[in-house]
Amino acid sequence: MGFADTHAHLLPFWDDGADSWETALAMLDMAEQDGIDTVVCTPHILTPRELLQEDVLWARYEELVERAQRKNLHLTIHMGAELFVNPDLDLSHKIATLAQNGRYYLVEFPMGMMPEFVASGFLKKNQAGHRTPVLAHPERYIRVIQNPQEAYTYVERGALLQINAGSLLGVFGSTIKEVAFQLVRARLVHVVASDAHDLKARPLVLSRAFEVVAAEIGQEKAGHLFSENPRRIFRGENIIKEHPKPVVAATKRSFWQRITTNLK
Repeated sequence: MGFADTHAHLLPFWDDGADSWETALAMLDMAEQDGIDTVVCTPHILTPRELLQEDVLWARYEELVERAQRKNLHLTIHMGAELFVNPDLDLSHKIATLAQNGRYYLVEFPMGMMPEFVASGFLKKNQAGHRTPVLAHPERYIRVIQNPQEAYTYVERGALLQINAGSLLGVFGSTIKEVAFQLVRARLVHVVASDAHDLKARPLVLSRAFEVVAAEIGQEKAGHLFSENPRRIFRGENIIKEHPKPVVAATKRSFWQRITTNLK
């Protein structure tokens, strides 16, 4: 089974992702070695004005595809964006939806707070317009960390949840790791992605995270999160969902439980 990645910062000279063409190609090579066969470029779009530069980003994406082919890399590379939420998000732009599917778009919220317009109808409005937000890394938002059950309300309002592979491996700390697993156990996670930025701290790899999730929920269900659902998103199709369960609060674990969890 190959992996498919819905969130990677591969385009050089734009955001805090790949800092050169060499880095971007090395990230793709690392991904291919890790078993990833499909990836989407998701440059940060922080303001509506940046969407007006989509021609620049598209040209950079085409150059990346060409350079990857010259390096004999065989991954399928799609184009998209990671959109910072705002009340007038314009999804008519070519790069706004992942792989130009016209349906699914990757969106992030501020880490420290939830804008009032999101709580008052942003998610429902987009659902009514047959657009489906894929919420990037909810396990890292303060509001979800303080109350993981908050993630259920996003799903209830029509969002899909994408957690980061690094969160499951403790890259962002033990608290975020625990929240990520709480969401997995509650069947609130629909996709796991790399959110890759570089070659070391946040690499374009998924296999280690797949192993720990498979140990938690089984190979087949883990395959939905790492392979099948991302591909369906790229094609604009309905994803595989399970009925969510209540988020179970973390319990104190024994020394041996903590050690074996960290070894996964």
